[in-house]
Amino acid sequence: MVKAFRLEENPPYPNHPLPVLYYPDALNDILEKNDIAENVLGFFSDNGYSNGWVNGIYDYHHFHSNTHEVLGCIAGRSTVQLGGPGKEEYPFNKGDVILLPAGVAHKLTESTEDFKIVGAYPNGMEPDIQRGDAQDYDTVQKRSYDTLVPATDPVTKFKGPVQEYWDL
Repeated sequence: MVKAFRLEENPPYPNHPLPVLYYPDALNDILEKNDIAENVLGFFSDNGYSNGWVNGIYDYHHFHSNTHEVLGCIAGRSTVQLGGPGKEEYPFNKGDVILLPAGVAHKLTESTEDFKIVGAYPNGMEPDIQRGDAQDYDTVQKRSYDTLVPATDPVTKFKGPVQEYWDL
């Protein structure tokens, strides 16, 4: 069952009117196979999210103003703060997927040593890295809010939470 939650604008972090989508245990079947990272990269790519990578989450507040971002936890567990300083922290565990709308600030606050994720972007977009220090906040916010809704959901492809919660 997907959980959707909205984050308020928190200048200098635009966040987004679209909700964050949290898919608990969405990768559990893939995690039982060999070459987990490659399989998750392939899974996301098959669903329209590419330009993927395997690593962790930065331990500072940041966001991407030009693209949405999907994150899939393939090992360990963590706590991630979403929305910028002073905002709520969320668990992010092996098997979980989070789809972050453009402009949503995120930061790793704690994790196990083995924590590892796979990240990717709709249509293979090249993300910018914003740390909330842009001199042109209004432009960055507008770019975030104007980012197109992807045609597919990173977990279910054509029928899923993106179509349900993000179909404006």
